[in-house]
Amino acid sequence: MTGRSFEADGLAIRRGWWRTRTRAGRLRIRGARLTLLTSYGVEIDSELLPRVRATAPWYAPAGFVRLALADRTYWVRLGAQQAPRAVETVTSWRQRA
Repeated sequence: MTGRSFEADGLAIRRGWWRTRTRAGRLRIRGARLTLLTSYGVEIDSELLPRVRATAPWYAPAGFVRLALADRTYWVRLGAQQAPRAVETVTSWRQRA
């Protein structure tokens, strides 16, 4: 099943709220998989989209997205225009599953 794709780079990716994994990472959604990468293209984490939860909580600064991959939580700082698109892309996959 082909679906929407989304890619953004130059992102700050944190594991939890405080621990920074990279300041210039990449978020890639292709096919049915979400992948977090460093600026060098090294995979930080990856998960099938039906198993990912994405939210843009009201208490987070604008542009931050909370990604829950299995038992791991990541905070990704996207632009204010990209954050809703990323959440919508992940949510549309969850609704199909």
